[in-house]
Amino acid sequence: MCDRAGLLIGWDDASKRALVCRANCDSWKCDECKKRMSENWGLRAYMGSRKLISEGDKLDFVTITGHEKLKTFSATEAVWRKAWNPLYCALKRKKSSLEYMIVPEKHKDGRMHVHCLWNANVTQKWLKDNARTRGLGHQCKIIHIADSGAAQHYVTKYVGKDFGIDLPAHFRRVRVSHNWVDIPEPATNTMGLRWEYVGTNGALQIVYDECQSKHITLIDQKTGQIFDDIDLGTIVSYA
Repeated sequence: MCDRAGLLIGWDDASKRALVCRANCDSWKCDECKKRMSENWGLRAYMGSRKLISEGDKLDFVTITGHEKLKTFSATEAVWRKAWNPLYCALKRKKSSLEYMIVPEKHKDGRMHVHCLWNANVTQKWLKDNARTRGLGHQCKIIHIADSGAAQHYVTKYVGKDFGIDLPAHFRRVRVSHNWVDIPEPATNTMGLRWEYVGTNGALQIVYDECQSKHITLIDQKTGQIFDDIDLGTIVSYA
């Protein structure tokens, strides 16, 4: 469980109780959250690819390199950011119902490569020509995906890789098309609760005071027992 974030308090005013659980920091620098988010993206890759394959689409795992004259991650990422929209439009002209999941990778040479799951059904020659025209590398590779387990494997392999520090602003580890399948929210008895994030000892003390004044019992969601105190002053914040 992530110990880099604060607590979530789920207020159940009707029953005079409040559930307490750890929040997730959702930082890729946190080992626990990195593992969880990598698995979630892998599951979305599996679900999305299974849907496309079941509908008769051809699914490919694609690698697009950065231009060989660009020697840094930031330079290749900047070119990709400009190149993607016109490349996307060209792909849409080939496949109007285009669906994709994009996962960048920091290659061992320091430059950025891009991996994609998509149903564009374009040839390797078409991709090489169109990528090159938009300032990307001359090396592209297309692997046909016959089952959703392979799609999950590839995405899980790359999505959690280390990028180091000094990532460009607004950098995204994963990008998906609008209609790519999402993981449905589980139906639980906590959905109707009023949730509040508590990140400091001072804020937690306010929760204690409110519970005392309103006779509300704090319950540890993990154990089902009365919540024991915790020191939130040890939280490590990731910039």
